[in-house]
Amino acid sequence: MKWRCPQCGKPHERNDPPCDNCGHHRFERAVVPQATADEEREQFVWACVDCGRHHQRNNPPCSRCGGTTFEKQPLDYGDFETGETPGYADLAGRFEAGAALVVIAIVTVGVLGYLGVVDVPGLTPQGPPSVEDVPGNETAVGDLSLADVEAAVLTELNDGRESPLDRTDGLDSMATYVNQRLVKNDYTDENEEITGDQIRQFDSQCSGSVTIQQAETPMAVADDTEPETVARELLAQFVMSNQSDPIQSVGIDAHAGPDDRVFVTVAFCQAADS
Repeated sequence: MKWRCPQCGKPHERNDPPCDNCGHHRFERAVVPQATADEEREQFVWACVDCGRHHQRNNPPCSRCGGTTFEKQPLDYGDFETGETPGYADLAGRFEAGAALVVIAIVTVGVLGYLGVVDVPGLTPQGPPSVEDVPGNETAVGDLSLADVEAAVLTELNDGRESPLDRTDGLDSMATYVNQRLVKNDYTDENEEITGDQIRQFDSQCSGSVTIQQAETPMAVADDTEPETVARELLAQFVMSNQSDPIQSVGIDAHAGPDDRVFVTVAFCQAADS
């Protein structure tokens, strides 16, 4: 006569719960079958095919992982010799482990997308648009510096104003994008439209509306041309509002085409109450 754990079926020599295999708090008396010459009886358990947990009866689901398929296996008491308490990793079923890996993967991709390491639509921060491989020159035409042309345009715009206009980085970037896009459209087969969504991606820091105008010299600019002359020629093509309108700031970009014509774009920021 021996004692048996009714929870996992492990036999014990004495009635001294808890069970050192499953921790159950009660034992029951059990007769251990003995093999004879006439009859050999096999002791067995029902093992979950998913996680290996032993069960006394073929009554799925598995108490550990929820598996629904058991298979009959011979009972090996050596399986119970360690007496170790199963850790969390041992108790977690395949479904739980798979779900955890999916969650970790989603979080990892989300973090990488937010940091810009990988491009994830809706997560990766998107900067303002730009134009690649713009024909011509963005710094000079012959001996004429285009930075000097931009400065001369600002001087002409401020002529007669009580409060001089300032250039801002956001409006400068906006003017540069529009100018380069129009130049590339003019000298190549591209004809890409400039959309309002693209313009709104620039940090103009404008409290009101932004208007954009572009002008170009009708012919190539000679090397000895003064920047003030180019600025006045370009601004003469603008549809200028009267000086009393509350323009707050501007952005300016000058670009020379392959044929040495000069293109200038100005982005005007008007006050919200204009």
